[in-house]
Amino acid sequence: MDLENAYMGRILVVDLNEGTCEEEDLTEEMVSEEIGGASISLALYKQYADRDPIVFGTGLLTGTFAPSSCAGTVTCKSPVTGRVCHVPLTWQTAVELKYSGYDFVVVLGESDKPVRLWLHDELAEVADAAEVWGKSVWETTENLRLEHGDDYVQLIGIGPAGEKGCKIAQLSEGDWGSRDVFGIGQALGARKLKTIAMRGLGSLEVADGFFDACAELQRELRKGAIFEKQGLVVLLEELGLDAAALAPIQEKVHRHSASFNCAYAANTFLMIDEPADLLQESKKDEPGILLTDPAGVISLLFLKEGLPPVLREINRLGLDPVACGALLKKEDVTDADEAVKRLQSLVGQGEGLEEAGVENVYGAAPWPLSDAMEARLIQSVSVFSHAVPLGPLSGGWPAFSVGEDPVERAQWWLDRMAVASILGICPIASLLSPELTLEKMAGLGAMAVDWDGLTEERLLKQARKLVKETHDLAEGKGAVPSSWASADLDGALEKLQKGWEG
Repeated sequence: MDLENAYMGRILVVDLNEGTCEEEDLTEEMVSEEIGGASISLALYKQYADRDPIVFGTGLLTGTFAPSSCAGTVTCKSPVTGRVCHVPLTWQTAVELKYSGYDFVVVLGESDKPVRLWLHDELAEVADAAEVWGKSVWETTENLRLEHGDDYVQLIGIGPAGEKGCKIAQLSEGDWGSRDVFGIGQALGARKLKTIAMRGLGSLEVADGFFDACAELQRELRKGAIFEKQGLVVLLEELGLDAAALAPIQEKVHRHSASFNCAYAANTFLMIDEPADLLQESKKDEPGILLTDPAGVISLLFLKEGLPPVLREINRLGLDPVACGALLKKEDVTDADEAVKRLQSLVGQGEGLEEAGVENVYGAAPWPLSDAMEARLIQSVSVFSHAVPLGPLSGGWPAFSVGEDPVERAQWWLDRMAVASILGICPIASLLSPELTLEKMAGLGAMAVDWDGLTEERLLKQARKLVKETHDLAEGKGAVPSSWASADLDGALEKLQKGWEG
């Protein structure tokens, strides 16, 4: 196995109680056993379980030439649900983590003062964070990039919501939110870890033929009908939202951007304080916002023209937009200024969705669009973030050869998310392209590291093992909404779980 084609070979163990950083080797045996990504992260979580770890991990293909190889995961016990979860990192953050010299970062304990972690070129440092503690997500990102003299520094961190223990605090990626519906922002705040800043010029070796195989698959993906368009609005339309509901967003679209090596530009920048067609650089500090999260946008659509400025404040504060939308809707807050004030007051309170009487799944905000049985099954399992759309994003279920059985649909989604989290493939991309098959993803992984044993069957077996072992760690905190309770759901869950055996 040519491990240097996929990984830097380092695991960083950060002890916040002691303020120390220690390195361990990422061995060929670990990769042979777990493949990569969330599976290795879960093994590390179990290894250090007595210290309630938070594990930041990269996939086998993260940062390679493989299409949509932008992703990583955060694995930890959710302070909201009490269950172990895997939250995807996209954009540029997981790639920068690997390039900084570290494949996995295990955070243990908690500091007695605000700290931050600085990773760069195979060096790690626990540094004082007093100057950025209390700052917004945007201020923190700007300050640390200035301090390190590099606009390409990537950050994973929290805003004031996480610092103050807000139950709907969200992990942030740079200036923007993430797909964290599990309160990981609160978990970092409890440890007084403000942010992980990363920058590195690391590189990976490339196996013979790997680049050509990746380029060929990328060309194949681009033939899909959805690639004639770009942007998050198109994805929302694929989910069934009509043009009228999306008009307040569409009118402010300025540009689209893609995560690392993704063929589809799924992120859309909206201008709020400037004309949407502005060509020159804005002179205003914060003229707009990048939309990266379909679930968050859907949850806030009832605000209409007020959505962009409210979502901007959500990003600054480091809140979960899905939960914010559910809470504001429950309280019938539809005015943008009133919504911003409500969210600002929420940051300093210990109130969560349960306390506010908002429908929730184990304390987390549910997927805001569908009550289909497959959606309820996925959220009841509660292993992967249901801020990711809970079905195909192009062509519907038939395009992926998935039938009408809710259990089959839920299993398909769980398989796709597990495989993506192991290999480091963007979860949105995995729902966009039927051409991105399990066989082709396994083939790229096998070619990347010269591993004949990484077959489609092996990858699927590992994916289901990941789901089962993560789900088995659940402590049963909370419940699904009472309106979901039924013999049909119980029976479908039992059938779904039987499919993970063997």
